[in-house]
Amino acid sequence: LSNPSAVVVEGSVPSSKAYSTSKVLIVAAFLATVVDGDPKRLSTAQRSLITRALTASDGDAVLQLQYAIPGGPAAAGTRILRGIGDRQTVVPNSRLGGMQWSVREQVRFMAALGNGTVVSPAASAHVLSQMQPITPHRWGLGTIGASAIKGGWLRADTETRQMGIYRGYAVAIITAHVGPAVLQTDGDSAHVAQMNTLAARLKARLG
Repeated sequence: LSNPSAVVVEGSVPSSKAYSTSKVLIVAAFLATVVDGDPKRLSTAQRSLITRALTASDGDAVLQLQYAIPGGPAAAGTRILRGIGDRQTVVPNSRLGGMQWSVREQVRFMAALGNGTVVSPAASAHVLSQMQPITPHRWGLGTIGASAIKGGWLRADTETRQMGIYRGYAVAIITAHVGPAVLQTDGDSAHVAQMNTLAARLKARLG
């Protein structure tokens, strides 16, 4: 976080669909447009929707937030990403889980969140405080003590990924339906094992 322009990417994947990691961007866009970047202006119901979207990855909750964004999430989300230097990610107005959001750009986004520059310092802090997944989702980065985490997944033959904050670093890991996971019969649990392994390697690398 002290040097957010120094991003290191190791390995490669053929596809980087965001899936539920896109919920973090939708929440940020909601905060930017509906409450002008001030979480204190959130209603009790809005707070609950954000919590459900970011902790339990609740699809219904995030859709309610998405539909409330004036003009849709594409323009608001794009403003946020371009404002932090992401010139690559294309934000759609619907089915945001299908957008390509690279590991490099997710790290950039998490670094901006960690440094309080996504929407506003208060909005960034609120988003980070809600990135606390429920117990069944605390694989991968959750096994090494990351302080903020959001995962995204769909099926055993698609991407499984996480982004978060770990010991002063913005981090992201992904496995994209290649390797042992496609050959095993235990479905998404194969991806979970892969993500746990990636997180362990990340922990060893960062010390």
